[in-house]
Formats: sequence, C-alpha cells, structure tokens
Amino acid sequence: MQEVKVNVVSIIKPRVELVLTWGSEELIAAMTDVVYRAYSIEDAIKRVREKPELVQRRITGFLRDGHHSVLEFMGASWLVEGSRAFTHELVRHRVASYWQESQRYVDYARGQLRYVLPPGLASEWTGFLSNASQAYVKAREGLAPEDARYLLPNAMASRAWVQMNAREFFLNFMPLRTGLGAFHEIRLVAWLMFSTLVDKFPITARWVWENLPRLHPDYCRGIDKLKDLYGTNDCRIISIKDAFNKWNMEIPKGIMELISQT
Repeated sequence: MQEVKVNVVSIIKPRVELVLTWGSEELIAAMTDVVYRAYSIEDAIKRVREKPELVQRRITGFLRDGHHSVLEFMGASWLVEGSRAFTHELVRHRVASYWQESQRYVDYARGQLRYVLPPGLASEWTGFLSNASQAYVKAREGLAPEDARYLLPNAMASRAWVQMNAREFFLNFMPLRTGLGAFHEIRLVAWLMFSTLVDKFPITARWVWENLPRLHPDYCRGIDKLKDLYGTNDCRIISIKDAFNKWNMEIPKGIMELISQT
C-alpha cells in the first residue's frame, strides 16, 4: 500500500446559515380572529397590519399564558456545521427534522478532511488529527467507506440541515441548550441560530430572551463558579460570553443589542 501524506489539517469553527423561515407572528395574530369566526383571512390580515400593537399583545399573551401550540405554525431551517460530537447532541431533539451528511457517501480523502475544535484544543492536537486523517485516507484504499469512517474522530466536521417549529426552538431547544450546563459547542450554535431569528420573530425572541432563566429549572447551574469571572449574575450573558470566548468568535449584533438593552 502506498504511503499517503496528509500534511494539512483544516480546522474550522461552527457555522450557522439561515435557510428559510415560514409563518409569522403577524399571521398567527390574524388567524386568531379567523379561527374564531370574527373575520375572513384577508380582513384579519389587513386588520393586524393596521394595528401592529394587536400582534404584540396577542403573541405576548400566548407566550405568557402557555398557549404555545400556536407557535408551531411558524419556524425556521438552518444549515449548520459543527463537530460530530455536537451533531450527536443536536439530533436528540425529536420534534425537528434533520438531513445530515453521510460519512459513507462523502469521500473525505478528496480534500474534505475538516475538523471543528476550539482554538485552545486545536493548537495542541493538530498533530493527532493529521495522523487520524492519514489513517483514514489509507483505510479508504482498501476498506469500504462504512468501515473507514470508524477511524474518524468526533472532531470531524459535519453538516446538517435542521428545521424546527418556533415552539420547539424557542421554548425547548433554547432553554436546554443555552443553559450554563450545556456543552459549549451546542450552546454557541444555539445562540447563533437564535441571532438569525431576532429580526424574523422579534416579539417571540424578545419574550424568550427576557424569560430564559425561568424556562428551565437548571438553566443557571454552576453560576457561582462563573459570576466572578464574567462580572455578572445574569446567566444568559455568562452563557453567551463563555461560549463565544471559548471559540474566539464575535458575538452577533442582534444578541449584542439584547445584552445592551438588559
């Protein structure tokens, strides 16, 4: 077997790209009148467009009073890329749809050997990843793809198309995955996903931001060890700064605006 040299290991950071959104807060507010036979669809939509304060009042009321099923009529999908360690946690959220790249059908030996590591680990373990890459490329010469993939580390970059309705994302995924006890990579990705929706579903995003610590009983776990480090008792701000510092990434503008208004 000819020896294969893998001299360059590509280290990337988690990425999130908004693919699309569906539904809207305006439509949900309008359909309240339609379902209860007060207006036609056209008249109800016209009414809420003329009275934006009605949208604010109704969406906030649904969130406050626990009428969360209506949020299933809007949502979003994203293209995310992170480590296989991260994606194994991501797909545990059952009320969502996933289309993830297959390690059987992507030939990583063709220049696709990318890994996702925080900067603090990448500087120390690049050599190990280079050896793993070389082993994988060798294995692809004689093994079936499904067997060669056993040699790929959890740091291997993996892409997934993720779709969630707003109820699942805002009221389940966000409280679970931005809490201080969450894995730092999925916490980072959750905040990146959230940042793409601040302008798309502004009433919901603002309400969830204001109420995050009470949406999960364990949200602030470990705050005593972190509050002095970050100079705040706000679990949300600690969660954000800790994750983005770990990955040496810039906090998105939309989230910075929420922090500044807190």
